[in-house]
Amino acid sequence: MKQADRTLVYFGGFVLGMVLVSFITMRREAKQDAANDPWLQHNVAMVEAGAAPLPDTVPEPLKIGRMLDFGYLPNEENASERVWLLRFKDSYPNVRLVQDVESEELTFMAADQIKVLLGDGQDVTGLKPMLDDLGLRLRMFNRKEKLAVVGVLHTGIGAVPETMEAIQPWSELFESVEPDWILLK
Repeated sequence: MKQADRTLVYFGGFVLGMVLVSFITMRREAKQDAANDPWLQHNVAMVEAGAAPLPDTVPEPLKIGRMLDFGYLPNEENASERVWLLRFKDSYPNVRLVQDVESEELTFMAADQIKVLLGDGQDVTGLKPMLDDLGLRLRMFNRKEKLAVVGVLHTGIGAVPETMEAIQPWSELFESVEPDWILLK
């Protein structure tokens, strides 16, 4: 091997080593920053104040959410569901995480909206009286799919089911109403 080849191999190895050390150092710093992040430290404070910690089975992308509220539905004594409200910095802002008390099955949905599938012959404009009476806001609609996305009544842990129940007197306007499910891939 010529001296020029040795020098090239040496510098190539040096550069590759520096990149590798830099990558490892950045990962360590990111983990330390995450542990000291006031956004996530808020969750520790919430747990210390009485909220249940997020279950271990919660997917990693949801573990970085900031816990806004926690509670049991219908109430703590007769609980059938544990409910956490989470807020995220970069992705969908408000998520409702629900765990069935018996089966421990988890479901994820938008915490601030529901989906309404309009009935045959109905148009989104027909929802206006219902929305006005309940003080709800139409967030999005798709006439082709007969789908309306509607805001919820309030920001509490029971907002989604309470809103779905509140619109039932207008059931002739829609085929179905359901939470805005979040599907993780």
